[in-house]
Amino acid sequence: MKKGITLIELLVVIAVMAVILSIAAFGGRRTLLSQEQAAFLRSLQGLFWQGATEAASRGETLVLSRQGNRLEIRRGSQVVRTMDIPQGVSLSLGNGDVVRFTPPGKVESPSGGILSAPLTFTVSVGPRTYTYTVSLIGEVKVSP
Repeated sequence: MKKGITLIELLVVIAVMAVILSIAAFGGRRTLLSQEQAAFLRSLQGLFWQGATEAASRGETLVLSRQGNRLEIRRGSQVVRTMDIPQGVSLSLGNGDVVRFTPPGKVESPSGGILSAPLTFTVSVGPRTYTYTVSLIGEVKVSP
């Protein structure tokens, strides 16, 4: 009798390992996507504050705009900061200019007028919807 493993035993081990790896890869991708979405929600809250403080520190007007699946803070035609909107996230903000940040750190309407009320918009991630409220100085409150 020879010692060792047969070809059939080897194929069974490979098949079992393939099933385990495919389950792990599927679960890992789902976890990675949910972590990316959670990071986006936190970063979006800071984006408004960054725009207001950067406008104050530069002494220049900056514009936050949405271009498809990307949010951009611009100074004229120069892009200062960008943030990609991950897959599975939808914003109620339309394309184009969203707000202007002016010295000394105020948030204004896209046309440059004073906001009569804080800016409010929603972000949906799967079945959950979050309401963002941006104050006139760039502070953001989030409520589920």
